[in-house]
Parts: sequence; structure tokens; C-alpha cells
Amino acid sequence: MSKLIGRDNEISLIKSYINKMKSFHIYGPEGVGKTAILEHIYQNWMDMNTSLIPVFCRESRTLKEILLPIAEVLLQRSRTLANIDKYKRIREICRQSDLKEVNSREMKNMIFNNIGHKKFCIILDHLESVTPRINAFLTPLKDLAIIITASRQSWEMSDYNFTACLEYCLWLLPKVRIKNLSKYDSFLLTMQTIGEANALVEEVFPDIYDITNGNPGLTKKFANKAVLPKYLTGGRVNLKLIDIDLKMEKACEK
Repeated sequence: MSKLIGRDNEISLIKSYINKMKSFHIYGPEGVGKTAILEHIYQNWMDMNTSLIPVFCRESRTLKEILLPIAEVLLQRSRTLANIDKYKRIREICRQSDLKEVNSREMKNMIFNNIGHKKFCIILDHLESVTPRINAFLTPLKDLAIIITASRQSWEMSDYNFTACLEYCLWLLPKVRIKNLSKYDSFLLTMQTIGEANALVEEVFPDIYDITNGNPGLTKKFANKAVLPKYLTGGRVNLKLIDIDLKMEKACEK
């Protein structure tokens, strides 16, 4: 596998769960690198000792965002997806473009009719809200496929208000906690982002680390802006100005 700074232990644990055919839940605060780890696992899937076929649902806010990537992979492999409604009418889908016209109930039936048993690993990123419809899909899916879920919530008792929405089998999934990077790994990430030979790294890193506490997402954002001339004040990088701009940008995203 290619290198991901400071994540050897997490990658090793995740790889062992997948090879043991275990479903599990990844959690950690915003910007800690959950998505980067999932992307790394997905991009390097061929390096793992598993026969499972990965399906990456990069957004899992709605049931349709989960169903569509799964259905697309199944269609690629089987060339046709079929659903039989309660009137015994058969509907076949042969093109990916036609999937967008299929309602969630039909698509869910198509998935369960074609997914087989323990052939796929479904990766669900940004699963911040497990609605009753998502819950009703994930519960039987867990018995047919390996599922990897990722969110800011830990799905532990400390998140009781959230876990109360989960089926018991999901609440009991093994957990992988993703923490901020150590100071050393945060320095390596800053150096990788700014440039290994750039003298700016040693100047800005101590202050960046004090502000970000090793959060990799924030570290990269600060490092990317630190090289821009607009943030130079009196020949030094103005990290306070960067901090203000980042907070404004985040506010505008909401």
C-alpha cells in the first residue's frame, strides 16, 4: 500500500477487520482524516488479501445516496438488475443512466436480489444521520455484506441520543477511533503540504500545531494558505488572518 502519514496502526487494524470479514465503524472529529483513510483503503484495495468487492458510497446523507453506488456496481457486474413488484411485474435495468429513475424501494429490492452473500464490502462515508429508512436498509445488509461506516459519532453509550436511532446489531459494531496526528506526524504533513525544501515549514509549524492540535484537515488548510503572498505581514506569515479566513469560509459553506 502507498503511505498515509501517521496512520500505520489504523490502516493495519482496518485491514485485519476486512480480511476477517468483520463489519466495523470508524469515528473521529471533523477533519481528523476519516475520509482520507477510507480513500486510501479503497484506492489500494488490490493490495489487500481479500476477495471482497469494494463499493464506496462517498456520501451517505440519504438512502438514495447509499443505494445508487451499490446498484451501479451490481449493474456493472451483472449487466442487468431486475425487480419483481407485488403484482409479479418484472422491471429490468440495463443502463446506469436508468437507475436514477428507479425509486428507493425498487432499488433496494434490486440490490437484495443481486448482492449475494459476503461478496461485497460496502463503505459508507459521512453517515452522520441514520434515519429510519437507512436503518431499515443497513440492518439486513449487514448479514449479506461487510459494511464499513464512518461518522463523527462514536456509536457508543456516550452518544446515546444518537445510538438510540440505531438497530442493536449496528450499535454493537467494533469501533475504530481516528485521533489527531502526533506532533511529529503533523510536522511531516506540514512539510509534505508546503514542500520539503521550503524554509517556511520551520517558521510556521509550531504555531500551526498550537492552533490545530494535529488535526490533519486543519493542518493542510493552514499550510496551503501559508504559502500565499496575501498572508505575509512584515515578512512573516499571519496565521491569525488565515484562521479568520478559514472560519469565514466554513461559515459560508453552511
